[in-house]
Amino acid sequence: MKASEEFRILGRRKGNEESIRFTYQGVAFDQDCFHVVAGLNAVDTREFTERTFRALRDAGQVCARMGAYKPRTSPYSFQGYGKQCLPYVFELAGKYGVRVISMEVTRDEHLDEIRAALAATGAPCGVMLQIGTRNTQNFELLKTVGSQRDFPILLKRGFGITLHESLLAAEYVASAGNRDIAFCLRGMKTNFGDPHRNLVDFAHVPVVKRLTRMPVCVDPSHSVGVRAAAPDGLQDIFHVAAQGIIAGANLVLTDVHPEPAKALVDAGQALTLEELPRFLEDCAIVREAYLRRVANK
Repeated sequence: MKASEEFRILGRRKGNEESIRFTYQGVAFDQDCFHVVAGLNAVDTREFTERTFRALRDAGQVCARMGAYKPRTSPYSFQGYGKQCLPYVFELAGKYGVRVISMEVTRDEHLDEIRAALAATGAPCGVMLQIGTRNTQNFELLKTVGSQRDFPILLKRGFGITLHESLLAAEYVASAGNRDIAFCLRGMKTNFGDPHRNLVDFAHVPVVKRLTRMPVCVDPSHSVGVRAAAPDGLQDIFHVAAQGIIAGANLVLTDVHPEPAKALVDAGQALTLEELPRFLEDCAIVREAYLRRVANK
């Protein structure tokens, strides 16, 4: 079957080339937008959550990542605080003007827990449901998030399947009814990427934009997985984020933490709050370069 036939809803084809566009909580998403979505990979204390939201507010950011539910490879690793942390996450997001939180869900019940916590706190923010790399082929979950229209979806590429198969996962969501979807590249699981955590796949940004009409996100934190820096003084995470942005990425999903050494998940890859302004400035520089490239075509 041709790709144009498989991607019936999200695919780009003659006569249907307009970008998927949606506005959520006053924030616009399409193939021309640009947002940095920074925050805690896994929510830990209320103090760290508040310090993170305050730093995002001070940096002029309105989107964040906050992991309440964390699927882990080891059953003994921290799995996230789940619904226990949702009330203070949503309350603090509203306090600091963060409008959209990217939050991974791993089963149907999580949607009900998120709805209940938003209602209990007066709906001070919105949630973009994140489908993580492990659940890209959890077809029942894909259909569940696709059948609701309360929340948009950020779907990550599966780390052990092809790009084509991952795009079909997004089509699963859309075919269930919800077309408010952004697609996230996060690196491929292979030792060929060593010493990075994953092999960076951000050259696929223009490919996804050519094959589909979805906004495209990149996740440099999970691609790199380390805080190493090049001789030029810039961390690998800066350089890898730039690779995605210069290729036209619309969102950048990034781990930050007030004290990375105390992070309960992926402590080795989070930027500090002090590093956040420089990272945002670097992203802005590269985004400007991308727009100049496009203008010169």
